[in-house]
Amino acid sequence: MGTDLHVELWRDEHGGIRELVQFGLDEIGGACVIRERNSLDALDGDVNEGDTVVARFGDPEDARDFLRDEGFEPV
Repeated sequence: MGTDLHVELWRDEHGGIRELVQFGLDEIGGACVIRERNSLDALDGDVNEGDTVVARFGDPEDARDFLRDEGFEPV
């Protein structure tokens, strides 16, 4: 049993990266989260730390609009 994921990278003018991650892709897009990497949390090498969920959406277009409003552009 596999999980369908689609990940888009977005960058702001300061070089910050956020990921739009879609789960369970279907004809209308599927639920998604926006997450960002916190390098300070990840420094100790623990793979379970370092990602912060910034927001959750039911529609990927709403998530893309949110990212644009926050000053991010697709990579």
